[in-house]
Amino acid sequence: MNEALTVLKRLPASRTAQLLALMLGVALTEGIGIVALVPLLSLHDPGASSALPQWVDPLRGLLSLPLILCLFVVLVAGRSALQYAMGLSQTRLQHELVDGWRKHIVTTLVHADWRTLSAMRQSDNVSLIVSSLDRVGFGFGQLLLALAAGMTLGAIWIAAFLLSPLISLVAIGGGVVVVLTFRSLKRRARGIGEAVNARYRDVHAALEASLRALRLIKSHGREAHAVATMEGGIGALRETELDFRRASGRSRAFLQTGAAVLLAIIVGVAWARDVAPAILLPLVVLFARSVPLLDTIQQAMQNWSHAAPALNDAQDLIAKLAPAQEAAVESPGRMVPASEIAVRGATLRHPGRERPALCDVGLSLAVGRTTVLVGPSGAGKSTLADIFGGLVDADEGALFIDGARVEGEDRTRWRHSVAYVHQEPVLFHATIRENLIWAEPDADAAQMVRTLREAAADFVFDLPQGIDTIVGDAGRQLSGGERQRIALARALLRDPALLILDEATSALDSASEAAIASAIADMAGQRTILVIAHRGVLTDLADTVVTLADGRVERVENCERARA
Repeated sequence: MNEALTVLKRLPASRTAQLLALMLGVALTEGIGIVALVPLLSLHDPGASSALPQWVDPLRGLLSLPLILCLFVVLVAGRSALQYAMGLSQTRLQHELVDGWRKHIVTTLVHADWRTLSAMRQSDNVSLIVSSLDRVGFGFGQLLLALAAGMTLGAIWIAAFLLSPLISLVAIGGGVVVVLTFRSLKRRARGIGEAVNARYRDVHAALEASLRALRLIKSHGREAHAVATMEGGIGALRETELDFRRASGRSRAFLQTGAAVLLAIIVGVAWARDVAPAILLPLVVLFARSVPLLDTIQQAMQNWSHAAPALNDAQDLIAKLAPAQEAAVESPGRMVPASEIAVRGATLRHPGRERPALCDVGLSLAVGRTTVLVGPSGAGKSTLADIFGGLVDADEGALFIDGARVEGEDRTRWRHSVAYVHQEPVLFHATIRENLIWAEPDADAAQMVRTLREAAADFVFDLPQGIDTIVGDAGRQLSGGERQRIALARALLRDPALLILDEATSALDSASEAAIASAIADMAGQRTILVIAHRGVLTDLADTVVTLADGRVERVENCERARA
């Protein structure tokens, strides 16, 4: 029930009130329509007036058969119109709810700090946003269905009470007993729903891993293993869903049998009390209509219990990311260092690791100079680069620009003045032009041409479609060196105050590495560049070479000493 309240609180009050009003209208028209059968049937049996409720007598004098039939048709038509409007309103609210949750979660994710995001399995987040929230939408639809059925059931029972209070009380009491027997089934549905969440996460993780490793899978002949892994995950998911369907089927059979017994008792009691046919027939119709409504409510609430864990997962993710939200900046602007970008006394520890990734590191980057970080894997090079780029904040120590500490909104603002080129460039399945302007939406064609030439990416102009060539998924229509030069051009399009190259040439052939190195050499003295590299061509371009080991600065060499 708490989850239901959480869902309803996120909906616009006016739209929710409108939907509730439509539901109430549908419920009332159904109850009134069935009660209208009483004066209609009493016209056929004038002698039954003594057995009818007192409120029927005045109506018998006022209403003729044609008028009653016309009113009945109007009621049915009105109910149909209300049902149509209710269906549209319900669908809009359902979509609004799911889309709102998706936007909220994506916004929360992209505004979380990188240290938190890098520790998460992103396939779990994909599963939540795509599959789990669809289940929340379905569950919400079931919740609304139960609410509408409950209102209609209430209207029917009120109508039945007007016809025969005693028999109605017997029916209501029996209905309550039947509904209460399903509480354990709801708990079981919730448990199965939690299991389904876990199965969906496993399937998404396996699918993402397989699709990202298709080249490796094919080169190692592991296609059958990849298919078997997916089959196993999907099979476990389907078996869990079948458990839920079995439980639902058993509960439905029990409900229908119990309702049939209850209806038989009601008819027997009415017959024993000599209830007039003009009353008995509408009562039977009312109670017969109650059975599918009870079934709808029971099934809908069971479906909601099944879907509710998905909502809990969404709330848990938002709660987990809440402390990691970074300061929002309305107008980022640019920060342009005049003399230096420095990290002072930086210490950073990753959760679960005894040794810090960085320990009391101090390093200054001179503006307009190229600094190269070298050292063994795990020395802390990328972590230090992330601090310089404002991507992460040190546990101790801080980033300084021209002597001013950078934190909070300033750190977010500083990131808009930094550009990264990673070892594995990220390109989107789009044109080269679209990949470039992703980083700088306001860039014009002349700027793109200039940065492509600056990045030694002149090959673009020899392509049949030129800058409008589609690069394919992850840029796979291009070679590794071509992808890297497109990524460098995209970074340069931002005109960054700090350009970070994180092992940008380590996976390239010598010709591609030389092309990147030539582009970097041409920027000497014009840009502040931080390079992470093992010994190689880019190291030879350095003004300063900094050696890291075990999270500490071991040695700082100037250009002449590095080349000696």
